[in-house]
Amino acid sequence: MYHRHMDVCCACRFSQLIAPQERYCLAQCHSQQTPSQGKHNLLLRQERLIVKEVTYMSTVYVLNKDGKPLMPTTRGGHVRHLLKEQKARVVTSNPFTIQLLYETDDVVQPLYLGIDPGRTNIGVAVVKADGTAVFTAHLETRNKEIPKLMKKRKNSRRARRTNGRRCRRQRRAKANGTISKKCVKQDTAQNGSVSKRAKKIGVIKRHLPGCEKEVLCIGIKNKEAKFSNRVRPEGWLTPTANQLLQTHINLVKKIQKFLPISDVVLEVNKFAFMQLDNPNIQKWQYQQGPLYQKANLEEAVSEMQEHHCLFCKKPIAHYHHVVPQSENGSNTIGNIVGLCTKHHDLVHKDTEWQKKLAKKKTGLNKKYGALSVLNQIIPALTKELSSLFPKHFFATNGKSTYDYRAAHGVSKDHWLDAYCIACSVLADDVCDNNINSHVPYELKQFRRHDRRALHKENMSRVYTLNGKSVATNRHKATEQTTDSLEEFRQCQPDDVCKLKVKEHYPEYRNPKRNFPGCVFLVGKHTHVMQGTSGSHNGKADGYYDTNGNSYSSGECKFVAKNEGIVFA
Repeated sequence: MYHRHMDVCCACRFSQLIAPQERYCLAQCHSQQTPSQGKHNLLLRQERLIVKEVTYMSTVYVLNKDGKPLMPTTRGGHVRHLLKEQKARVVTSNPFTIQLLYETDDVVQPLYLGIDPGRTNIGVAVVKADGTAVFTAHLETRNKEIPKLMKKRKNSRRARRTNGRRCRRQRRAKANGTISKKCVKQDTAQNGSVSKRAKKIGVIKRHLPGCEKEVLCIGIKNKEAKFSNRVRPEGWLTPTANQLLQTHINLVKKIQKFLPISDVVLEVNKFAFMQLDNPNIQKWQYQQGPLYQKANLEEAVSEMQEHHCLFCKKPIAHYHHVVPQSENGSNTIGNIVGLCTKHHDLVHKDTEWQKKLAKKKTGLNKKYGALSVLNQIIPALTKELSSLFPKHFFATNGKSTYDYRAAHGVSKDHWLDAYCIACSVLADDVCDNNINSHVPYELKQFRRHDRRALHKENMSRVYTLNGKSVATNRHKATEQTTDSLEEFRQCQPDDVCKLKVKEHYPEYRNPKRNFPGCVFLVGKHTHVMQGTSGSHNGKADGYYDTNGNSYSSGECKFVAKNEGIVFA
């Protein structure tokens, strides 16, 4: 049993890498101006509480003196005596892990890690050669958040570019002498007009490759347009797939910190979506999908509707998504209809027509989004695990998992599937008879680094008269309830010259705020932060944990930062 060298508190000879409860007590000890004996007694009382809990732990994970994982133990009484005699120290409380303070022989047995990959749920299990499970866990990922975050980043980037922030680029160009001094008027402008801003800054026209007409460049002498400059490297994955791949790898590395994993078993499946829709499909039918002998998707939809609108006999003018793509609607035949201009406008403006359209043709969501991501990452995941465990990596399929589960009566769950995956490669046909009654660890993934510093863009322009707000924006924005400058000018034209523009700046978040996934104490109980409830002057009023329980900020003592994958 083993552990790497750590800094030790001079008062109690405890490691700084201890459970959150102990870290909090240690911090309290050092903050109080009490004798060293008082500090020692306080930590001893805290240690006794932990020692009592050891008796009820089924498995205790062990590290040697250098921090290397050893075989776990179920001898709770022996662990309790080691802690009492200060021959071991507590590293983490969940999972309960201790580190030995004396030299030992690093003798370990083979441990097989079974992985049931998934997009939202990942199951893992570690078993011995005799089929005994020493660790089972279920991980809830945050992979579905990635497309939403990418969309937010896109919107923020667009708002930054369209909100006058690029004036900085124009000022820099002016200082470097790369701004156009010449203002070309009528003949360079489209439709024979140039904006006042363009006249002030300067306009040049350029003939860019691939463009029939000349393009206006306002203010800056841009470089020539580059085409085909987004060449993706070999093995490139989408942000969603890459995040899911890293999640599987990080989970394996996290388990390696407290268990000496020798072999890894991964279930490798390639999903055929056409077979999922039609189990009796023939081999030659895979080449005859809905787009068979069709030039594009629109042609297939048009032929399905006999080349006229879904509601009338007019020709198709628009191809409409029943479920918008912004709401996770699929870009398939089942979600696209051909409409004429009249009915296309009605569907967009009238909710009743939207219901009629949904009755006529039900939109299909992305049925196989999770399976599609898995198909992308399985080859890369296989390659990564093969490099981490050379000659000790095994790949199985769903059939072997099903056969083992049916032969030994194992229930169906993600972590139980992982157990079957690990046991399917063992030399002997063994099984843990109590595997169905095991309680797995629940892990939850959190976003570790929230780089979104911007809280509000504050794009609205506010006009004040004698210190009071009287108008917002020059023209009325969508869903704006206050008067615009245009409306104010019509009512009070004489007061327009007296108006002042209120300075508005973007609002930014506190970079030192607590992120979801942090561990905090309420009394003697440990909780994992899920989010905040209200804020005042940039500080949170309260926090709520993964169970939905809310606590005020005054009674919460944060003891650990977010580690990405947290034992919840």
